[in-house]
Amino acid sequence: MLASFCSWWIARLQELLPPSWTSAGGGASDGIVVDMDSQENITASIRHNGRQEPVTLGVAARRAGSRPVVVRAPPDAVLEKHHVVPAAPRRELNQMLRFELARITPFNADDVFWRWDGRPRPGDRSRTDIVVTLVPKAAVAAALEALANVGIQPRFIEAGPPDRPRLLPIADEVGRSLLLRTLAWTCAGLAVTALVLPLLLQELAIRSTDSAIEDLQPAMKQIEALRRGITADGAGRDVVAQETDRTGDVLQVLAGVTRILPDDTYLTDFSLRDRQVTLGGRSAAAARLITSLSADPMIRDAAFAAPVTRIEGATTDLFSIRAGIAR
Repeated sequence: MLASFCSWWIARLQELLPPSWTSAGGGASDGIVVDMDSQENITASIRHNGRQEPVTLGVAARRAGSRPVVVRAPPDAVLEKHHVVPAAPRRELNQMLRFELARITPFNADDVFWRWDGRPRPGDRSRTDIVVTLVPKAAVAAALEALANVGIQPRFIEAGPPDRPRLLPIADEVGRSLLLRTLAWTCAGLAVTALVLPLLLQELAIRSTDSAIEDLQPAMKQIEALRRGITADGAGRDVVAQETDRTGDVLQVLAGVTRILPDDTYLTDFSLRDRQVTLGGRSAAAARLITSLSADPMIRDAAFAAPVTRIEGATTDLFSIRAGIAR
């Protein structure tokens, strides 16, 4: 499958090249060749390495997607015209010959498939010898219609000797040139984008980072001010430490009480003042709480601050315990 795709892709690229490029080699290119005789009978064959294998039009239609298709016109339908023109760029010569064709041949450019080949005139570089090869469209119209009926769209008319054929484009050369220029500009644009895009993304990232840093400046200034205040206010920290030592660390005491109390006990009130803690809540066995609290070295003098009350219709007791916190 990969080989078929590569063959199809190469064939499509070859179709985009100017005819003078595709026929510059020393022999006929591989592909599907459709021959027609003077009675407008057509036969198809597959050409490979200079050898042709006859096939049916159905087979040719199935393989046309992966191989270039050319139509060989009858020899008596191929005409040549030698002409001399002033030296000029190829694009200008092509335009000039398009208008000159009706004057130097019996046909208009729209009535024929044609191409030209030229070389500087020996001894006079200001002139160019031109050979115009053309095939009347009427001579191959029947073959093109028959191929279209089976889904084959050839790109070239092949003329000249089999060892050095000339390809006459069926599509408009001006449109082909425009397509080539469009593809060239597209490739150039993609190349520029590939070069510029990383730099642009880097610049955008730098600007985004700078903007984020600028947005954080007010918060950073506040943090620095707080840090300076904390550093300069060491005496305040000592006061906080002394007060915590005097009254007790609430979080530490709460954590210790939670660790001591059994799972069936729930606290609803908790207060700590001057290292005296008051606990209120519910328990399945409130009497044993005093024993559990007194067994911990953090708790001193645990006792009920109020009588234990049994909740009517329930299996829990309401309790209130007061105890001291060891230093």
